[in-house]
Amino acid sequence: MIATTRRMLLGATLAAPSLAMPGPVRAQEAWPQRAVTLVVPFAPGGPVDNVARPVAEGLRRSLGQTVIVENRAGAGGLVGTRIVAAARPDGYSMLVGSPGPLIIAPAAGAADAPDPLQALAPVALIADSPQILAVTNALPATDLASFVALAKARPGALNLGSAGIGTTPHLAMELLAQLAGIQMEHVPYRGTGAALPDLIGGKIDALFGDISALLPLLEAGSVRALAITADARSPLAPAIPTTAELGFPALVVRNFQALLAPAGTPDAILQRMAAALAEALGDSQVAAALARIGSQPARSGPAHLAHYLAAERATWEPVIRRIGLRLN
Repeated sequence: MIATTRRMLLGATLAAPSLAMPGPVRAQEAWPQRAVTLVVPFAPGGPVDNVARPVAEGLRRSLGQTVIVENRAGAGGLVGTRIVAAARPDGYSMLVGSPGPLIIAPAAGAADAPDPLQALAPVALIADSPQILAVTNALPATDLASFVALAKARPGALNLGSAGIGTTPHLAMELLAQLAGIQMEHVPYRGTGAALPDLIGGKIDALFGDISALLPLLEAGSVRALAITADARSPLAPAIPTTAELGFPALVVRNFQALLAPAGTPDAILQRMAAALAEALGDSQVAAALARIGSQPARSGPAHLAHYLAAERATWEPVIRRIGLRLN
């Protein structure tokens, strides 16, 4: 009887560790057990927010949990980025990141800009969209070659608008100038929308802009497109030739949105979220919502996004250093 009791107690003791599994391990295996928050580091209604909201709805269906979009704007996207970098690495707070806070701000020396490859854990690329080089109808340039020739003939005379200093359209202009060996005058605006009336009216000669902003004007004939900064033509604008096919394969410029978590988030959670995101992006409603704003869903994962961010950094850091861009 005593031996039997001792064996029962020993068996219970040996079984105890498996029954008393630590809380974080249980949470990781069952993740998510509650609502997941996607932090958008910009105001509602902007390009990143417009991508995040249909994706959040798709993720809700994929994960079977509430997915909340929380706008934490400020400092060009750095406020929300810092919030996620400092959050608990439990998978319940994630960032919808973009080039400004993830690539441009760190390279331009912005104060307290988290390093996306150190302070954050990549989950997956959500979507990206190329830039269109559009010109005013008054400009005597009908293609990229004649535009470059005109810029070479009139150094510094062509005015290129942009969404602002240090934005992707601004850096696209600087990269074109470097690759083509031309000089242009940069005219920054407070967003692409503010620059479009001046492009239509001929007050500026050209600009790089998102396909969603320019496509309605192109279809109306208000401006002309010379090229799209991609290595393959966009299904949304198949008639516009790519910079790659026009002799500028290095001029591939994308506005992207990516999902990242705080550094230290368990890999099982990152992989689960990446799989849920892939399922959400395959949802016809999500894909249609992204198509309406000119974004192309991406098939990605943690390793792919890490490589993608490293490649973006390698592209833009030399350009930023060359032009002496500093964001304080």
